[in-house]
Amino acid sequence: MGADSGPVPFPANVELLRRFLTHRDEIVESIEAVLNAQRKPMAYLQDHARLSRDFEACFLARTAATAGHRLRGHLEEAHWAAGFRPRPVSDLHNDLIHPAEMMIRAFYCWQQTRWPGRNGRLHYAHTLFNLYVLRWLQFLSMRLWDEDPNGEGPSSATERLSEIQAVLDALWRSSPAGQPALVRDARWLVPLAQSLITDELAPYFEVAWHVAETLPEADALEIQKAHVRLIGGHLTSQIRYYCSKDSVPIHDPSVLLRTRASNALDFALLVQGLVALLRAYDRALQSGEEPMRLRLAGAIGQGISADPELFLNRIDLLRAYTMIEHVFLDADGGYSPTGHRHCKLLQEYGALMDRLIRPLRDDFPRFRPVDGRCSPYGVIFGLPTHLIEHMALKAVEHDAETRFSLEDVFEDDVLGDGDRSAAKLAWVNGWRNLPHIAPQVRRLYDYPHPFAEEVYGRMESELERRGGSKTGRLLIVSSDDPQTDANVSAIPELPARCFASSDRQIVAAHQAEPSDRAELLAGRREGHFLVSYETPGGWVALKKDLLTEVLGAGRDARMVGLPRDAAQVLRLMAAGLVIPGNAADPASLPSSIENPGPGD
Repeated sequence: MGADSGPVPFPANVELLRRFLTHRDEIVESIEAVLNAQRKPMAYLQDHARLSRDFEACFLARTAATAGHRLRGHLEEAHWAAGFRPRPVSDLHNDLIHPAEMMIRAFYCWQQTRWPGRNGRLHYAHTLFNLYVLRWLQFLSMRLWDEDPNGEGPSSATERLSEIQAVLDALWRSSPAGQPALVRDARWLVPLAQSLITDELAPYFEVAWHVAETLPEADALEIQKAHVRLIGGHLTSQIRYYCSKDSVPIHDPSVLLRTRASNALDFALLVQGLVALLRAYDRALQSGEEPMRLRLAGAIGQGISADPELFLNRIDLLRAYTMIEHVFLDADGGYSPTGHRHCKLLQEYGALMDRLIRPLRDDFPRFRPVDGRCSPYGVIFGLPTHLIEHMALKAVEHDAETRFSLEDVFEDDVLGDGDRSAAKLAWVNGWRNLPHIAPQVRRLYDYPHPFAEEVYGRMESELERRGGSKTGRLLIVSSDDPQTDANVSAIPELPARCFASSDRQIVAAHQAEPSDRAELLAGRREGHFLVSYETPGGWVALKKDLLTEVLGAGRDARMVGLPRDAAQVLRLMAAGLVIPGNAADPASLPSSIENPGPGD
């Protein structure tokens, strides 16, 4: 990993971070001088690049770290080169926590209220110091598996993770009172570093493999548990956003279709993480380790909370929704190594869920949201890194809550500690309770207890379901071997709305809905389609919406004229849901198949 920009010298980065901590007081003094900017022009107060240079100079000048800028740049570029370069997104800060961004936000807050004196600026300078080191550690957490170019320092991923934890511990020990310990567990830095919106998807599965195969089980499990919780919270927040934006209830079909079709990466990563959690839950169940079992049950619940029907009772459809054509398939018409691993984990996920559904159902009431307390189901955020931004900006106030860290956001109140949970609720609600934010805006982001109850209610309903759901089949009739049997012809063809195309001729023939070429290829890259292929006049794609609207509704459908190569891709992408028209006896085709669902 990071081969495109060369291995990162891990020991040199750790040594430099320790030097920063040794010179913390001098560096913070320099940062305070940068924050003393009330007489600077507005252009300076909003200049991210200039503020970033001035801020970083505080570290490098005070520590005589002439190689510091090169190390930091090399580390950051290695992360981008590994496939995690953030994509520009309109109206969204899509970057890891950045001190310059948080300076701009603090400047705006102070302009709307009053500029703090020296003590107030020093207080926030310490917060910015912590953010800088934390950002550096996030990048470094993704270099656990690099080869050391000099053959020095810790050689294993485990040893490197321990080094990062030691620096993180030292960071919080060096912080003065009144500073929030934003992240305490270094293992949470790994999923945090992957929490941005990027164009490349394959690197996420490479990291997942490294975590599962190279780290001790306890470390791997904590990273996987953190990742499942962060993704689950992000997806439920997305549902909340769509419901509020369109003024529709949580069970509205438009919300279901939108979230299912657009989250192939998150769904696939959830399945892979959930397999590890379910294995550990099974072991805790067998050994009688109740605290461990409940912690795992809570994390599993958070993982499936965004779509409990899909993750509990429609696993046949879940498989197809998680498939990403260019990641899981190779150029030879088969599964890639990453695809083979994913399919194996999907199969194991179904078996584990089928076996463990009863004890999960028994444990689940422990996580019911309680009014006046904080449930992870009601914590709303955009990207996981935005949670760090909320906590950091709140630190402009001297009396900000400092007992809690990122890990506490997703902690379930299984012990019934009402006072702690109520304090955590006040903490979460307080993130946006700042003097420059209008009261009506704050209310929009208040902790939504009714929404948390709805999320829980959907999960409770799916856990209690009995019996199976009918799932239709997709019949492929090859373009060079059209099927004329009456039984096959009686199966309705897929409607044009299931297809998107940039080929004007295909659209004019009412065989697909129109789509801009760039938009269609972007959707292909993000896994929105079951299959896509190029035509002389553009591209054609089969939308994943048909999984819910057609097959999920128990209806069979027929697809005629699909090119041979595309048909093979579709069979792999929707295995178990697709049968070829020229490879089966039409008279024996069932009108639908039954998904047995989890056992009682």
